[in-house]
Amino acid sequence: MSSVVSELQTLYERYVKWISGNPSALADVELAVKWLSYFVAGKINNSSAVSELVYSLSNLLVFFNDRIIEKASNKSNDDTTEPLERQLKVLLTTLEYCEVFIELSAHKVWGTNGRWFFIVILQVIKCIGRLILTLYCKNTKIIRNPPIPSLNRKNVHQAHTPDNASFRDNLSDGSSGIVLKRSGRVLRQVNCSPSLSSRTWKPPTMKNQAHQPVEYGGKFLMSAELLYIAKPLIHLACMKRFGTKSWTSYLLALALDSASLRMYYRNRDVLSKEQRVELSRRCVSMLLYLMRSPFYDRYTHNKIANVLNGIGNNVPLTGTIARLILSYIPHWQQTYFYMWSS
Repeated sequence: MSSVVSELQTLYERYVKWISGNPSALADVELAVKWLSYFVAGKINNSSAVSELVYSLSNLLVFFNDRIIEKASNKSNDDTTEPLERQLKVLLTTLEYCEVFIELSAHKVWGTNGRWFFIVILQVIKCIGRLILTLYCKNTKIIRNPPIPSLNRKNVHQAHTPDNASFRDNLSDGSSGIVLKRSGRVLRQVNCSPSLSSRTWKPPTMKNQAHQPVEYGGKFLMSAELLYIAKPLIHLACMKRFGTKSWTSYLLALALDSASLRMYYRNRDVLSKEQRVELSRRCVSMLLYLMRSPFYDRYTHNKIANVLNGIGNNVPLTGTIARLILSYIPHWQQTYFYMWSS
C-alpha cells in the first residue's frame, strides 16, 4: 500500500513539474478536452449530462492547473487574502463550473422536482458565500464571475523571463515608480526601464501597491451588490409564485439587474480597474435577457430562425450548418439561459 502511495506521489510531483515548465503545451491539451465535450453531444445516450461532465471536468482541470502555475511562479495572492475568503472563492468557482452538470444529473435521476431542489440549494449556497465575501472580506466588494478568474499564463511567463529580472529588482523596493493619487496608475521612472528587446510596453506595478483596494463607495454601492446577489433567489421565488415563464418574474429580474448597474455607474469613478471590468461584463450579460423566456419564446426565436434560414437558403455551403445550429438552439436555451446563471 505504501509503495502505491509513493508512486502516486512521485507521479503527481512529475505532473506538477511538467505543468510548471510547459504552460503553452498544457493549454493545447486543455482546449482539446474542452472541445471534446461538444463532439460528445448527441453521440451517446444521456449525451447532455456526459457533455456537461466533460466540460465541467475541463474547467476544473484548467482551474487546478492554474493554481499549480500560480504557486510555481510565486504569484499567489494567499499572503494578502484571508483563508476564509480564499476558501469561499474556491467553493463558488467550483460550483460555477459544475452547477449545470449537477442540475442535469439531478433531472436524470430524480426528475423535475429533484432538479429544482438542487437549483435552490446551489443558489442558496452561492448567495450565502457571496454575502460573506461582500460583507466581511475587505478585499472583495464586487464579486467576479467566476470569483477566481482564469490565470493569464502569458503574463506569468513574461514576468519571470531572465531579461526582465533586473527590471523587477528595481521595482521590488517600491521606490522606482510613481503612483498617481487620483487614478492609482503606476508610472515607471526612466532609469528603471528594461532592455528594448524585452520591453512589453505595459505599465509596471508597485509591489507595495498592487493589492491596496480602491476606496469603495459606501452603503450606496453595497446596496447595488446586495441587489445583484439576492436577484437569483428573488427570481426563483417569483417563478414559484407566478410560473417558470411568467413576465412578472422576467421583468422583476431585469429591473433588479438594471437598478444594480445604475447604482454602480453613478459611482464608477471610485471603482478599481478590475471592478470596472466586472461591471462591463455584467452590462454585456444583460444581452442574455434576449435569450430568456418568455421574451425568447415570443420574439427572439422567430428572429433567429429567420436569420439562420435566410443564410442557409442564400449562402452556398451553409445550409447544413444553419439547420444544425437551429436544431440545437432550443436545447441551449433551456439548458444555459437561466436568470440565476449570471
